[in-house]
Amino acid sequence: MAEYVTAVIGGQLFGLPISRVQDVFMPERLTRVPLASSEIAGVLNLRGRIVTVVDMRARLGLPKADDGKPMAVGVDQRGESYGLLIDQIGEVLRLPDDSREDNPVNLDPRMAKLA
Repeated sequence: MAEYVTAVIGGQLFGLPISRVQDVFMPERLTRVPLASSEIAGVLNLRGRIVTVVDMRARLGLPKADDGKPMAVGVDQRGESYGLLIDQIGEVLRLPDDSREDNPVNLDPRMAKLA
């Protein structure tokens, strides 16, 4: 049985392995990074750690949201901490391992990279 934290980005539901999720927070005081790619929203201090914040809408090639402040999910990847800007956090889902399916052939290639 695998557990996932769900997040909505551009109307699409994503699942993040719960073992990688450290925090859910509202990002404040983002500091822009000069010459960083467009998907890097900036860096912030999260409980004494400097965390790189990735704009998931930009990463997926989606337009910027105009409906207020985004939420962020703190994740750990290879010992580094990142904040992922998302539109909305969902719930924790428990899914049986045998319920996994391959990506559909018509899945947008931008989404398939992250699936």
